[in-house]
Amino acid sequence: MDLLTGPLGILRSEEFRLIPARINAPLFHCSRVSCTKVHQTYLRTTESQIHKVRAKASEILDKEYGKESQFALFLNEVTHPLIGYYDDMRTANDIAFLDECFTREELEAIAMRGLKGRQSHLRSNLIANQITVRDPKDFLESLNKAGLIQSLLLMKSEHLYACIDSVIHEGDIEIPPAEVRAPRIMPIKSGFYSATSECSRFGVRVIPSDASLAVLRLKRLVLSIYDLNDSRAHEDLSWRLRRVEGSSLEDKLDSYLTDEQPINVIRDLVLVGPSSFATAARMCGISGQIEASAMDDEELSNTILWKLGFDPVGSDGNAGILRQRREIFSQVVANFAGYSESDRSRIRSHSSNLFVALEHTLDAALSYCAWALTHDHWAAHPRFVYLTKDARAQMAHILNQAPARGGDAIIYSPQGLNTLFPLVSGFSRLRDYLSAQMDDREIYLRDANEMPSYAQKTELTPFAFPYKLPFLNLNEESQEKLLVNLGEATKILESGQVAGVRNRLEHQREDFPDAEEMNRCVRAIEDFLELIEQSGIYPMVFSCVGYSADSARRGSFSYTDYRGREYVMRTPAGLAGTGMPPLRSKQIIFTGAVISGSTAPLRFKIGSQSPYTEAWEDWPKLRAVSELDVDVRDLGGPDSNIAV
Repeated sequence: MDLLTGPLGILRSEEFRLIPARINAPLFHCSRVSCTKVHQTYLRTTESQIHKVRAKASEILDKEYGKESQFALFLNEVTHPLIGYYDDMRTANDIAFLDECFTREELEAIAMRGLKGRQSHLRSNLIANQITVRDPKDFLESLNKAGLIQSLLLMKSEHLYACIDSVIHEGDIEIPPAEVRAPRIMPIKSGFYSATSECSRFGVRVIPSDASLAVLRLKRLVLSIYDLNDSRAHEDLSWRLRRVEGSSLEDKLDSYLTDEQPINVIRDLVLVGPSSFATAARMCGISGQIEASAMDDEELSNTILWKLGFDPVGSDGNAGILRQRREIFSQVVANFAGYSESDRSRIRSHSSNLFVALEHTLDAALSYCAWALTHDHWAAHPRFVYLTKDARAQMAHILNQAPARGGDAIIYSPQGLNTLFPLVSGFSRLRDYLSAQMDDREIYLRDANEMPSYAQKTELTPFAFPYKLPFLNLNEESQEKLLVNLGEATKILESGQVAGVRNRLEHQREDFPDAEEMNRCVRAIEDFLELIEQSGIYPMVFSCVGYSADSARRGSFSYTDYRGREYVMRTPAGLAGTGMPPLRSKQIIFTGAVISGSTAPLRFKIGSQSPYTEAWEDWPKLRAVSELDVDVRDLGGPDSNIAV
């Protein structure tokens, strides 16, 4: 339908959107701590006069005319072209998308963009409905959230998405790097491809339920840029794929798209000139209002990846930067021998960047490790979600009650105002704290009423988190290695005299460190980085890049980190529903923290903070337990399935 009802009355939209009525809705909040799902509630018409008349009419029609007609097929033929039923870039999700993913203030910013210019799409559609806007700000402030949504839906979806992309790109709506906004209550999927919409800092995208269609979209894009019926385009693509094996150009392209990472395909075949990018922008829905010339190649590539349906590719913000700055500082130190005053000045300028990055990495690693091993993630709301601020607060809480090393009185700041010395010593202090808790493990056992029902009913797939302290739920090998690695982290940095070298470089002191001391410091930083990344002490983000299974249904999930290093996770892990992130999602994997009785490591979703997450922080709510509540597992509910 192209008719919209709302606070502004019945208006006609530029877009046809078909949203079928539903008889079920996610309304039932479970009372079980182990269940974080919102269960479907089925709606039924109450007994009424119209209900009786309808039933009687159906009875008469069935008796008089027999079998139903095929009128529905005719209606489908008429409506499908209007609603883009076979268009993988269209969805009927716009209403839920706007309502559940944006605050009123953010919707107003989108509408302001839509009203920019006398010939703007939103202004033109309002005028077509006899609504004149003289002052956009006054007009929008007079509307409630429903009125803003109704106004925005007057535009075609492509124009609506362009407005959203523009305000995100310009910073009027700030979306954190890891955040993906999607409807929580009514995520409508529509069309032949069951497509829905979501957005991130790279803008809005429409994605089919089948994620593998992203590869076909990429192929369609490449063939739109390189028309194989055009001799020049054919020759150009043949040259670019000259090293790929295949009997024909079509075979080479299929092989290339199958084997090569999508980011490399975009770099080598799409971002090769203004005309090819213009084609990509048109086909992927990248707004012309965005200044692509001001974006670097990484941002452009990630925008195209996102729009096609792939995960964007990024580098780690702390450890990756520290590696780069360590390498630069190492080269600067190696290029000088006598260290004149000008040499010292240059070394000092580079050392400042190095040690700032080191403090950020130390803070991230210590905060994450303390949080991951001591916070009760299974009982948290939401579960297994990593936020830097929460991790830092947990770290300060734990270490401020941990025994001091050598009588050192250190108070850790939950705001991150920690200097190099307490951060370095914090790893050993965390080791001592965890070691002490192993002797008092009984106090961390959950009460029976806090356990999921399957914890007492099955031995085949045990409950993963009987202890409230996650460290105690790990197998003995992981516990021992973690304690050793935490102590080693402090030892490496102390033996490299990292804090001492930093102090002598940052202050105008006469005892400027010599080349050997600075090289030892640089080697210590490198060794520390290798230790925390390999052991999982640092919050390493992994992307799922592959899955395989054998005839016995034993699976292997392959992940890579920001340096391209691979980590393989085997399934089945041997545990019942853990609440950890889906295996195919991008996530943080604590590779050195394997849960007892399984092959599964601790895993966390990458959290974010924004108006969107604040709006949904209490969703779903736990219902108060009553005598009438029934365990959803006994009914085959969402937590009854085995999870890995």
